[in-house]
Amino acid sequence: MTYKMRDDEASNAEEGTLFLKVLGGKDPTLKVLDFLIDNIGFDYSKTEIASGAGISRTTLFSVWDGLERNELVAFTRNVGRAKMYRLNMGNEVAKKLIELDRAISSRHASRLEALQAAEKASVNAGEFEDAEDVEDVENVENVEDVPDKREGVPICLL
Repeated sequence: MTYKMRDDEASNAEEGTLFLKVLGGKDPTLKVLDFLIDNIGFDYSKTEIASGAGISRTTLFSVWDGLERNELVAFTRNVGRAKMYRLNMGNEVAKKLIELDRAISSRHASRLEALQAAEKASVNAGEFEDAEDVEDVENVENVEDVPDKREGVPICLL
C-alpha cells in the first residue's frame, strides 16, 4: 500500500504548521513529531511518516534512532512487510508536546479571534450594543490587550 499525501498535508509540509512555525520548523525531528501529533489516532509506516512530515526517507532514518531511543514513537503492528508506528502516548514528553501543540493552537485562535473582532469593530463602529465594547476595542494596542469574552466557548484547534 502506497501512502499518498493529502493536499492539506502537502500544504502543511510546505508552509509549516503553527507548531513548526513557533518552534522553528526546519528540524526533521520536529517535523516527524508534528506529523504524528496531527495524526494522533493513526499508525503509519516509516515511508508514510517521511512523506507526511515532508522529509526524505534518508532524513527520517537519520533521526529515527533518536525518536526510538527517547521512546517518542511506538511500534503498533505489521502490515505485510511494513512496520507501523504512532506517537507513544505513554511517554510523558509526547504528552507534553501534544499539550504544547494545543496551547499554541489555542493562543493562535484567541489572537485571530481578537484581530477579527477588532477589524469588525473598526468597520462597524456604529453598530455596538454597549458603549463598553467600543472602549475595549479602541484601547487595544496589540492582540494580547483584547479582553477575552468567550467564557464557556470551546476553542477549536486549527
